[in-house]
Amino acid sequence: NKLVSDLLDVSKIRAGKLDYAEEIIAIDSLVHDIADTMQQFSTTHTITIHGASHAHIVGDSDRLGQVFTNLISNAVKYSPQPGQVDIYITVSQNTVTVSVRDYGIGIPKEHQQKIFDRFYRVTDVHDTTSPGLGMGLYISSEIVKRHGGRLWVESAENEGATFFISLPVA
Repeated sequence: NKLVSDLLDVSKIRAGKLDYAEEIIAIDSLVHDIADTMQQFSTTHTITIHGASHAHIVGDSDRLGQVFTNLISNAVKYSPQPGQVDIYITVSQNTVTVSVRDYGIGIPKEHQQKIFDRFYRVTDVHDTTSPGLGMGLYISSEIVKRHGGRLWVESAENEGATFFISLPVA
């Protein structure tokens, strides 16, 4: 079902027809709800939220939930050893930033910008994680852009990765 849903989303994005609701969202609550749900599915990792913004944004809570779910599940997937996933929520005057940090295999510098491209996958002979089709980060990036935000990564090989989502405050 997820594969079919992702393929439909990619097709809709390419056609400019991915639907978005516009509602006021308490971003802290949304992140906490997604993290709590993801924690129920992860028996190997502890998901911890640090900070709070007390901010509201305008957007589609289901689509943004899809982004946070993808980032947290990737953090668990690419940290094959049991461990920690840290989520940080910060706010500035005009933006709220949510970052998802793992302590896993990391992303080589030469792949960091490409991972947001449609169907792009980092392949490594030592990679023992679950395979994917390279659609999750592409879809997430497009959803964040549609919300007037930005998605980027900072990473070093064997030191984990931190994905940042910056969104305008309502």
